[in-house]
Amino acid sequence: MRTLYTKFLFATLAIMIFSFLAAFFISNGFYQLNLKDENNDKNMGIAEEISSYLESNPETDPAAYLNSVAKAGHQIYFVSPDGEGQFFGDDFREKNLEASSINQVLDGEQYQGMSNFDSDIFVTGFFADELKNTVGVPVTIGESIYALFMRPDIELLFNEMHLLFGILFVLTIVLSMILVLVSTKYLIKPVTKLSIATKQLASRDYDVNNLDISRRDEIGDLAFNFKNMAKQLEYNDKIQKDFISNISHDIQSPLSSIKGYNSLLRKDLNDNEKQEYTETIDFEIERLSTMTKQLLVLSSIDHEDYLMRRETYNLKEQLSRAMKVYEWQINEKGLMLSHLLVDVDITADKVLLNTVWDNLLSNAVKYNEDAGTIDVEMIDYGTHVIVIISNTGQGIDERHIDKIFDRFYRIDSARTNKVGGSGLGLSIVRKIVDMHDGSIKVRSKGHDTTFTVRIPIN
Repeated sequence: MRTLYTKFLFATLAIMIFSFLAAFFISNGFYQLNLKDENNDKNMGIAEEISSYLESNPETDPAAYLNSVAKAGHQIYFVSPDGEGQFFGDDFREKNLEASSINQVLDGEQYQGMSNFDSDIFVTGFFADELKNTVGVPVTIGESIYALFMRPDIELLFNEMHLLFGILFVLTIVLSMILVLVSTKYLIKPVTKLSIATKQLASRDYDVNNLDISRRDEIGDLAFNFKNMAKQLEYNDKIQKDFISNISHDIQSPLSSIKGYNSLLRKDLNDNEKQEYTETIDFEIERLSTMTKQLLVLSSIDHEDYLMRRETYNLKEQLSRAMKVYEWQINEKGLMLSHLLVDVDITADKVLLNTVWDNLLSNAVKYNEDAGTIDVEMIDYGTHVIVIISNTGQGIDERHIDKIFDRFYRIDSARTNKVGGSGLGLSIVRKIVDMHDGSIKVRSKGHDTTFTVRIPIN
């Protein structure tokens, strides 16, 4: 398997090679378009000066003079009127000058070889050591016309710099590769740690503290977010395990109670005992039924793709019907119900909001004291409506306030078992309210408990 480290190295090498080739082609193109004619004219000027000197000093030995000029950094080809040529300086790599070009200069014309030189795509024209890549001028000595062809001796000019440039080039490549290896290892290291961390998460090991979240770059952000994700997954895993544990206990408890009382009913009992045991079994069955319904509601609304069925309806009528359902229980406990409702239409999921009012009113009845009170009030604020449900009773201790909306959380197990609570109702209430972009708050002082629900009208 090719690792990210290997891919990064190959990518870096490819970039270096591509950059070198691109720079070469661009430089070659720049020379062809901008510098070739300028270089031709500059060398033509030097050739004309050499020609002028020889013509002005006929007593000078041309061979000796041209030899000294060649030593100063030029390659020269000097042709006599009868076509005999002599080279001065280093030899040309290719002696490919055509006879017509020589005759052209012997006839008194100039030769623009550098301007007209067609360089190969992989050879820069400036460095092409060919005889035809020269400039040529006629030289009149006495009555005879000679032909002088010349170009700068690149090898001689750069000979002393070859070693320095070679060392510089090699060191640049070596140091670049070392730095690429080290920097790549440094860059890939946190990605490798993330890869190991993903395998840990796959095996439900959420201890990913080895991730470096102090980096101030994208990888640091990724590590930070990954660590937060691991914490959230650990929390979700714990919630899932607690959920299974709690629901197993809550289902097993009434089932055990039903089984026990069912066994007692097989014995010889008087009518009062039979009545008592039967009522207990009915109570536990109702408790299981309520829990099952709440689990179904919770399961459906927990899905992210749950589609709320919004409709416009009268909230006053809905609350009135919800209170009507608990009228017999209110009368049975001798409770006093007061309400102040306003006529307002809202757009919401009618079924889900009915679950909210059902749970809150059910709690207000179940956890109330005999001859207590329940108050229901609505306030219309134009953009949203407030529903306040208050009841007397034992109240909620302050240390429980922040936890009562957690799933399966019970304030008092003994009291919950007595009234048949599952610890899911308020969790469902908050979930539904959140789905409607609303809010719910609870306040409890002494023996009074108040739930305040805020729901947007549209």
